[in-house]
Amino acid sequence: MIVKRVKFRLGYNLSMSIRFIQANCREGKKVDLRQAAVVKRYKPDIIFFELPSFNGNPSSPFNAYGIKKKLFARVEKIKKGLRHEAGKTPYALSDAFVWDNIATLWREGHNVLLFNVDAPQKLRQEGFAQYGSLSLPRIEQAWQFWAQQYVRETIMASHIERILKRYSKRKKLVVAVFLQNFHWHHVQFRLKHPTPGKVWRYYFWRSPKLTPSFVTKALRKERPVLYRYWKKYSVW
Repeated sequence: MIVKRVKFRLGYNLSMSIRFIQANCREGKKVDLRQAAVVKRYKPDIIFFELPSFNGNPSSPFNAYGIKKKLFARVEKIKKGLRHEAGKTPYALSDAFVWDNIATLWREGHNVLLFNVDAPQKLRQEGFAQYGSLSLPRIEQAWQFWAQQYVRETIMASHIERILKRYSKRKKLVVAVFLQNFHWHHVQFRLKHPTPGKVWRYYFWRSPKLTPSFVTKALRKERPVLYRYWKKYSVW
């Protein structure tokens, strides 16, 4: 099991100690139990999932229910759907084990809170359709790919910071981060509030002649879904 532990202090509460435990899930032909193991071993207070938010709200509907009123029937329904999906995508079963361990924590009286911190599904789907068949080296040379990551990770960082601020009165917090390492590395950078110039270089250094105005015009013409979110979240 590969787990990356990160300690990060946010400026609005320097006395707050947050322990981040990040684990990937390999989206392949086998079940990957690393994330399920994190839930079982570390008993996190919060879990961040790389899943689309609920109409812009990252908080899971499960969070609205007290520890004695959790919707365990809904958990079983989710697991049933994942087992069915595993017939085509075996790694989906990995999430069923995560849900098993979450439900166990709830039954033991530990109210772990769940948050889907990724961008809206429409934006995610457009990106998957655009780059799903390309090799990683080719993808990384495409500036539109990095425009997509900028928007997604801006949304992720915004959600995560707001959530942590909401619980900033706690002295200690254990947070399981179930974002792929690629995204978590970038989100940590964004949580430090770098200047717009540093953010631009971070994402677009592979295209030194690229300008914000060119990106905006090109996205408006070629990628209408991404353009909509770029206009909303771009700082340039």
